[in-house]
Amino acid sequence: MFTIGQLSKRTHISIRTLRYYDELGLLKPAKVAESGYRYYSNEELRLLQHITALKELGFTLASIKELLLTTGKGAQESRWKSFLDFELAAIAEERTRLDEMEKLLQTARHALEMKGEIEAEDIFLFIRALQTPPNVRESFFARHFTEREIRILKNLPDLSSEDPRAMKWAKLIRAAMEHLHEPPSSDVSQDLARQFVEISMDWFEQDEQLIEKYWTMIRPEANEETKVYGLDADVMGYIDRIVDAYLQQDQEGTPHGEADRTAHS
Repeated sequence: MFTIGQLSKRTHISIRTLRYYDELGLLKPAKVAESGYRYYSNEELRLLQHITALKELGFTLASIKELLLTTGKGAQESRWKSFLDFELAAIAEERTRLDEMEKLLQTARHALEMKGEIEAEDIFLFIRALQTPPNVRESFFARHFTEREIRILKNLPDLSSEDPRAMKWAKLIRAAMEHLHEPPSSDVSQDLARQFVEISMDWFEQDEQLIEKYWTMIRPEANEETKVYGLDADVMGYIDRIVDAYLQQDQEGTPHGEADRTAHS
């Protein structure tokens, strides 16, 4: 027989917890002496180990008590299945919640890198975007793009993912925002243009027609909300100007930045 103190030391469960289990009727001592001392046998030790194992599986004390008090093999098996299915469903729901929270936090992290701040309306925008049913996006793609184009577009960096390209894109957009008023042919503008051209050709698999098609489709009309986060009319206009200048200098064979230096000499 074990005293409550001995049982506590043997199982690493506090005396307070053991007394609480007694109050709940979950773990009664084998004997209570006239002095009030509780004594436990190997049977209570085995039961306590069972309770501890069930807690590790995520069962509540109430469900453990109900399970342990169930008699009859068939009834106990049914009760086990019920509790296990419930816990598995709860875990699946929690995993979904955590996955969605991770995506939201990843999006916010990239947005912060992109703009240097996050507005409350941005957070709600991200939430709405993440809650958009997949079939809405699939339907849009099917109406406007070929199967090959859809495959390419689906592989573009997603701000809600850990894809390192997403952070690269966020940093590049921030640089564009910070240099909106730079002359298109300046060194800094031309360096940005080079980066935009290189990653666009890489991410769109050298398909210039798809780049133009997609870029035109995501361009916001006058007084229209931004369609792609970070790409408002001003930013897209600046990117258009610097890329046009970059490509024109390529065609003319003029070193990038040389035209601007000549114009100011």
